Amino acid sequence: MPSDRRVLTGQLIRFAAIGVASTVLTLGLFAAFDQFMGRQLANLTALVLATVLNTAANRYFTFGVRGSQGHAKVQLQSLALLAITWAVTALSLVILHHVAPGASTFWATVTLAAGNLIATAVRFVLLRRWMKPSTSSAQNAAEAIPTEL
Repeated sequence: MPSDRRVLTGQLIRFAAIGVASTVLTLGLFAAFDQFMGRQLANLTALVLATVLNTAANRYFTFGVRGSQGHAKVQLQSLALLAITWAVTALSLVILHHVAPGASTFWATVTLAAGNLIATAVRFVLLRRWMKPSTSSAQNAAEAIPTEL
C-alpha cells in the first residue's frame, strides 16, 4: 500500500497538470469572450465551462473516483468553489479597471491568471477533503505515476 506522502505527491502532480490545462482553457475562453462580452460576463462564462471539465478530470485522474455515484454532488461542490474563484477573479478585474481603465485583453488575462493562482490553493485543499477515494482507488491512482521524475 502506498504511503500517504506518495499518494499526496501523486495527487499534487496530477492536480497541477489538470490545473494548468484548465487555466489555459479558462484564459483562452476569457480572451475570446472578451471580444464580444463584458469582462465580468466573459470571466464567469469561461470559469463555469472550465470548472465542469476540471472537476470531472480531477475526480477521475487526481482523486481516483470512478463511476457516476456522487458525480452530481461533486459538480455542485465544485460550483461552490467556482464562487470563490469567481469572487477573486472578479475583484481582480475591478481593481484592474480602477488602476488601468483602458487595459487591454492581454492585461486583463494576466490579471485573471494571478487571481486563479490564489483560488487554486483553496480548491485543492477542499477537493481533497471532499473526494476521499477508497483505499484501492487511492492505491491505483498512486501507481499510475512514476515514483522518480
